[in-house]
Amino acid sequence: MSTTLNNLVDRVSPEQLLLKTRESAHKLWLFSLGAYSLATKSGVQTFEMLVREGKAFKPRARRQIEEKSAELMTSASDTIDRGEQLFTRRIVRPFDSLLLASKRDVEQISKRLLQLTSEVHQLVAAQTRPAKARRQPTAESTASAS
Repeated sequence: MSTTLNNLVDRVSPEQLLLKTRESAHKLWLFSLGAYSLATKSGVQTFEMLVREGKAFKPRARRQIEEKSAELMTSASDTIDRGEQLFTRRIVRPFDSLLLASKRDVEQISKRLLQLTSEVHQLVAAQTRPAKARRQPTAESTASAS
């Protein structure tokens, strides 16, 4: 230890040194309590101030959200339209040029085919009836043949 420190320790009694230490510890404790109290008060005040700011900002935030939402909806709609146009240009139009039948075309052809099939069956049935009648001998033809 340095000589000045030794001189200081020699001049102060152990009781005084203990008293000073206790007093410093007590002040430190009070300082901590004051800091805690100040932080609590300012924390509550800060919280209340932020709530007020939030309430004041709410209409503006809602308006901004609605504007952004409308902007995004428009952008999404434009993107979907561009996608549909691209799909039509690159997928649908080439098929049109190949003259592929649509579902509606196939349904119409199927109906027409059924009608024609029915008509053919009717014609065949009508033609086979007289032929059968010609082949089967009638009662008069059998009597005259005998």
